[in-house]
Amino acid sequence: MIPTTPRTAPPRNVAAEVSALASVLDAVAAEWLKLRTMRSAWALSGGAAVSTLIGLVVIMSHVGSYDQATPQEQASFESADPAVAVMPLVAFFIGSLSALAITTEYSTGSIAPSLVAVPRRRMLLAAKTVVVTCVALACGVLFASLSQIGAVLILGDRPAPLNPWAHWWEAVPPATGTAVTTLATGLVALGLGTILRSTAATVALIGALTLVVPMFAHMLPEPVHLWVASVLIPNLAPQIAGADSAYLLSPPAATAVLAFYVVVTLAAAGLSFSRRDS
Repeated sequence: MIPTTPRTAPPRNVAAEVSALASVLDAVAAEWLKLRTMRSAWALSGGAAVSTLIGLVVIMSHVGSYDQATPQEQASFESADPAVAVMPLVAFFIGSLSALAITTEYSTGSIAPSLVAVPRRRMLLAAKTVVVTCVALACGVLFASLSQIGAVLILGDRPAPLNPWAHWWEAVPPATGTAVTTLATGLVALGLGTILRSTAATVALIGALTLVVPMFAHMLPEPVHLWVASVLIPNLAPQIAGADSAYLLSPPAATAVLAFYVVVTLAAAGLSFSRRDS
């Protein structure tokens, strides 16, 4: 008879690590299930898709006006850049969707059962952050790519200043920049929603950050308006991509400013979430 050696249980620290990892994955799966089963989340995703189509229609109309203009008038046309015509609205919708990951739990009172299921608040917020990161990044890449591809096809071989790219591959860095800023907008919205605990207040603030403040920043006196506009989230996209623009930041500086928005907002959200009652 062949002797057998008894099986030994894994060390406690290994078992604890496996259990902790399983808990994190379960929390992430639960947060993903919550987000994808909300009707409002799908409505906001549809809003981002519709705004992309509307933006491309606006670009098509702009190109039509360009074709009918005289050469002198064509020289003064603004660039048909989808990063300006499309992506700020997309970022607003994705930011609003990201805020729902936390604000709906406060509005419905389901935050209490969530904390019973995941009593470690940092783990719960981390799980929401992972889900929002994946959703916001996927939507940012999708809509930025669709808007850039659509713009390239609509513009064809028309020259500058209408066409911001001499070759189609020059549209890739701006698309990357807008995808990154859309991701950052989603994470900032999650942090603001955690702090404010109100869907209406968070959506209003995200609308101000992505649509209202960038518009009014250009009404400030020179050169203040350039400094203010250069540090706003929507305007960081061309600076991160290193595209020609009137803004003042280098790509590393623009990336650092964007990271500052995300880190500060999520840190404040984590502090608020861990210290306040549900």
